Amino acid sequence: MPDFAYVPPDPESTNIMKLARKHHIATLEELYARADSDPAWFWPAVIEDCGIEFDTPFSKLIDEKHGVPWSKWFVGGGINITRNCVEKHKGSSSPAIKFEREGGAKGSISFSELDRMTGKLAGALLTLGVKKGDRVGIYMPPNPESIVSLYSIMRIGAVAVPIFSGYGQEAVNTRIADAGIRFLFSLSKYSRKGKTVNVRKTLDALENVTLILIDPENNGEIGLYRLMESGEYVPSVETSSEDPAIMLYTSGTTGKPKGTVHVHGGSFVNIAKEVRYYMDMNREDTLFWISDLGWMMGPWSIIGANALGGSIFVYDGAVDFPEPTRLWNLISEHRVTLLGLSPTLVRTLKSRGLKEPFNGIRLFGSTGEPWDEDSWIWLFEHLGDGKVPIANISGGTDIIGCFLASTAAIPLMPRCLYRGLGMNVSVLDEDGKEAYDKVGYLVAGKHCPSMTRGIWNNEEKYLETYWSKFPGKWVQGDWAMMTRDGYFFLFGRSDDVLKIAGKRLGPNEVENLVMAVDGVVESAVAGVPDEIKGEAVSVFYTGSNSDRTRDLIRETVENGLGKSFIPKYVIWLPQLPKTRNGKIMRRVVRSAFLNQDTGDLSNIEDIGIIDYIKEVGMLYGN
Repeated sequence: MPDFAYVPPDPESTNIMKLARKHHIATLEELYARADSDPAWFWPAVIEDCGIEFDTPFSKLIDEKHGVPWSKWFVGGGINITRNCVEKHKGSSSPAIKFEREGGAKGSISFSELDRMTGKLAGALLTLGVKKGDRVGIYMPPNPESIVSLYSIMRIGAVAVPIFSGYGQEAVNTRIADAGIRFLFSLSKYSRKGKTVNVRKTLDALENVTLILIDPENNGEIGLYRLMESGEYVPSVETSSEDPAIMLYTSGTTGKPKGTVHVHGGSFVNIAKEVRYYMDMNREDTLFWISDLGWMMGPWSIIGANALGGSIFVYDGAVDFPEPTRLWNLISEHRVTLLGLSPTLVRTLKSRGLKEPFNGIRLFGSTGEPWDEDSWIWLFEHLGDGKVPIANISGGTDIIGCFLASTAAIPLMPRCLYRGLGMNVSVLDEDGKEAYDKVGYLVAGKHCPSMTRGIWNNEEKYLETYWSKFPGKWVQGDWAMMTRDGYFFLFGRSDDVLKIAGKRLGPNEVENLVMAVDGVVESAVAGVPDEIKGEAVSVFYTGSNSDRTRDLIRETVENGLGKSFIPKYVIWLPQLPKTRNGKIMRRVVRSAFLNQDTGDLSNIEDIGIIDYIKEVGMLYGN
């Protein structure tokens, strides 16, 4: 029996266990097995339990006549996300949105107010000529206006295209052009870490797009609030299950980013399922996921919380400004009960010695990257006071959801995930055979409702990316291990995998050891060419820049994995290249160090570190 850090004191009180009991299912294992084997029972059961309403009942659960990759779900059904998240609750005075701005302004918007605001803004969009199927961009930090914009767009059957608020001109223009965006919700400026972020420079350089701004600065721009007040209230239109609702962009390893398309039916049903059973969300809860609307977790948390009648909290600033404890204050002030964060944030708090437990948090959510064991334990023991479960989830932009998720109803080991509910997840070896207790490819054995309906304007790329390695199975691109009792562990992206002297090694296997070394704050492991082994381990880390730390890293890796895996290089960096939502980019570290093409860098937070790594690489003869 493994050593569990957390054992649920009352699993019967969780939403996922209540679902099992409602259908006379004795154990969670039986629930997961039936969800995978009997989708005709499972998905309607989820729809009923989550209170999801179809305007027109669907006539067929799934249609695979054009092939598994092009499956359609809830065929013939009429459903609109905004109607389910907002309009359905319009008689409620409970807060749909709680918010705070970095400058200190705070407030809330009730479901009733949100319905009025989105109904009138949707009517105004129709007057501007926005039609069903048109793509409309949202380019602003997490704030109430971004949520109002999101729901207003989907309310009339147009397609919302959230764009990360930190992107510059080129990245924004690329997405506007690729999606064919004619209208863009944005703002001229906002505050980040006490400094004014001037969005105006980027906006002025955009081409062929009409701006709708919170704070218009000239007569040629449309003011969001003035537009809203002038609009005629309209109810949500009936959209079909397969009508697109949201486009989310995910960066490719090379070339331009990929636009993934998500629909009103399958995407919404799966999001509601995940927030209800993984985050254990109830009406009285307030969910705060530290994210941006441009990342999957932004729309996922907003839609999921409101679909279940709960509150979403959004904050447009840095959670450690003006003091390191700002996050604690936000949680207390707004009565946040469910907190989503990344391993990167936890490692940052840990490096600063911030150990005070979060009052009122009953469940942590985490995603974005694999955990190292030391940081997982630190979150659980200190910020969670040894009592708060960690719903570690993993999926992606391309499924606007999760293939894996631990929940409050199961015992938890450090770093663990659990099989996704109804997602038919498995791990396959190189020959396509199911593999237990060894690292392999994470796959979905069947099509799932929230899978992207393709990559925008690139059918071949969609098939090549997800469906080509194992025919009929979706390959997520993650390197994972599963146990026979349903637990999973992640070891990084499969394209980051190292092959040392013929043995495949997940980078996270090494990083987990490195992170236990005193003085290490963050690490990234990559493979570099080696004349003898073919490929050798290289460790890049932040923290203590000392020979003692580097020697400890080598010693720890050798003791943990053996002499074959002693790092060829152990290199200190002032910072690691990360995406703007905190993911460490191993492929970029490796490519820069070897002076190779680094691919699409529009998602990198601080581009300056790339040149630094290239210079280090040249010192080593690359």
